Amino acid sequence: MLRFIGTIKFNFKANFFIGLFLFGLCFFVSDAKASATSTLRGSAWWGDEKGYVYFNCKDYVVGDHLDVLENLSGSGKYLPPDDKFHFFSPKCLGFNHAVYIDSQGNLRGQAWNQLEGFISFSGTSTPPEGYGAFNSNCSNLCDSSNSCWSCYNESEKKIYGWARVDSSGEWIRLDNTGRLYLETCSSDPQILSSENPRIAAIGLEPGDFFGYGKSTSTPDNLYFNCKADESDSCASRDYKVYVETLTVGALTAPNFSYAQACGSNALGATLGWCVKSGHQTAYEVVVSDTNFGSSPTSADLNSAFCWTGKINSDSANQFLPHISCPRQLEYGTDYYWWIRLYDESNEATQWYQYYGNTTNDTDGDADRLYNVNHEKTFSTFKHPFPNPFFTWSPYEILVGSSTAFTAASSTFYISGQAEPQSCYGQNCRYAWTTTDAKAIFSSTSERDIDITFKIATDTTVSLAVTDADNYTCSMTSALITINYDLPIWREIKAK
Repeated sequence: MLRFIGTIKFNFKANFFIGLFLFGLCFFVSDAKASATSTLRGSAWWGDEKGYVYFNCKDYVVGDHLDVLENLSGSGKYLPPDDKFHFFSPKCLGFNHAVYIDSQGNLRGQAWNQLEGFISFSGTSTPPEGYGAFNSNCSNLCDSSNSCWSCYNESEKKIYGWARVDSSGEWIRLDNTGRLYLETCSSDPQILSSENPRIAAIGLEPGDFFGYGKSTSTPDNLYFNCKADESDSCASRDYKVYVETLTVGALTAPNFSYAQACGSNALGATLGWCVKSGHQTAYEVVVSDTNFGSSPTSADLNSAFCWTGKINSDSANQFLPHISCPRQLEYGTDYYWWIRLYDESNEATQWYQYYGNTTNDTDGDADRLYNVNHEKTFSTFKHPFPNPFFTWSPYEILVGSSTAFTAASSTFYISGQAEPQSCYGQNCRYAWTTTDAKAIFSSTSERDIDITFKIATDTTVSLAVTDADNYTCSMTSALITINYDLPIWREIKAK
């Protein structure tokens, strides 16, 4: 993530704030900050006149540089050339401000600009036109009754609503023609490029903002990412606003396909997730056949089917058999799972619980539909998959001759069955195919069939076996060369 170092250049319009600051009387502390779920960091750009808008007091230098010699002459990296001998104070002292997205998806807090002072993202005043319309795009209530001016719509990845300059009352619309986006997990061209084709190709990181807000009284847009500013495009100013807080999304399971179940043991599951914002340095997974609720306790962790403990990795998936678990997965069982991640400071996120296997999951819900009670589970397959196998005779296949193909497949057609059984009758269904379009089958659905090949060619024969639970596996032969029969020679005496 980018970290922004800048200098506050105070001027007349901000003197009120500076006076309070110098006397240590200015303590703008957001009383709702403790409930923040996603803290915003970084800076936006508001044109050459107004400069940067900082979203957290940690994002700019405000002190402890009087001992830097070059700052006295105005040639140092902390001051522009025309500024000399400025008074500084430590970060966030007197300017303890931040902007964040709360647990309801509504924006809260204040940003800071050197010219305009504080810019609020929540309050009780009524924004200009369009205020009533944008509320329908918020997941939860967002209006003056709960001091909300703007919200984040996660399904659309968009910010809706307004921000307001405290000193002047100027409004900044966040969902005007600029459309302000917040990227999560990975770029989604279907959502983002429909309104701004540049987004899909610029390589946003999870948690990055993209787009700009539109001021009601000044011509300058408030750009949230230098990649969105076509007049700059990060060439001279590298800035962005982003979500610092590590958050998790898109939990999936079991991510275990028919092909995987046919190719090996059918007991397996890959737990997948994405990092919506922040940086993952480690993860911790809990799997259980008991639902512990939204947040497992210490007792729950110790009694769980599997508790990985902290694993140092930035990977976003885990294949269960690779985890050292005290027990193995069992067939026909519903499992619950939870995950929490660790950031660069070794701070853990909350526990996130998987919200249920559906037909939209990556395996198409191949295991057996979701739990009948619609609980937050994934399910293992009921039993191992069929094992298709066949032979043919004669081995050397001739054009125009009938060749017998005999299946010797086995299946586990009873849940929990320990030993495979032969595939007969209603327990198995067969589907024979070949790449030779002119071949003639005696049947394509019988266990044993005869095939007559009409032309000399190279072909393959495949058999798909489906058991009583609709689990299907296939076998394909190696390349078979179909030959003409050799002619019959007779010796004739010369006359």
